[in-house]
Amino acid sequence: MSVAPAVPFGIIVPGRPVIPEFRAIDSSKCVTEIVTPREVDELVFFLLPTSPVPPGQTAVLYFSVPTATTGAFEHWEVLGALAASKPSGVFRTGWPTNEQMQSCGVVQLGVSIESADTATNLGLCAGGVQDRKNFALKIAKDLFQFMSSFSQSTQAGPELMVVPTNVLDRWILRFESKYNRDPNFMLKDQ
Repeated sequence: MSVAPAVPFGIIVPGRPVIPEFRAIDSSKCVTEIVTPREVDELVFFLLPTSPVPPGQTAVLYFSVPTATTGAFEHWEVLGALAASKPSGVFRTGWPTNEQMQSCGVVQLGVSIESADTATNLGLCAGGVQDRKNFALKIAKDLFQFMSSFSQSTQAGPELMVVPTNVLDRWILRFESKYNRDPNFMLKDQ
């Protein structure tokens, strides 16, 4: 499968023109750049109706920052994935709060056509509203696990969870710190 020069993908950064240009790297990969990434907290990735993504395949969106030593784009992180059944998505980047991005003038976005199994292994199989529901459930689980770490046994009666009165404040500070380092941390297996 080949990615043609007029790739039927697009990127929208709110407040900026649509980015429809991608350069083919090989038969299943292409790249484009976004300047001043520290201003981009989310983006929309979409497939056009003429998309080359066949059934059983996904278009996985990655990003990379240039390395300090060579300026090459070597280390790639996943942003999300699309398929024929989910032709568009809004993805949070976390770049405005990422210290590394404060001095970074450009990021490279890469699209790779991969098997649906690969997307599933990356935790990218759900789509749209289901993504948000799963994210909310993972937040609730993180809060419960945090509160459980303070739990103390009681001698009488049913099992009770005894926690400090400021447990929610402490959890929020911890959550915000983790989110600022990686806004997609809840999507990763912990």
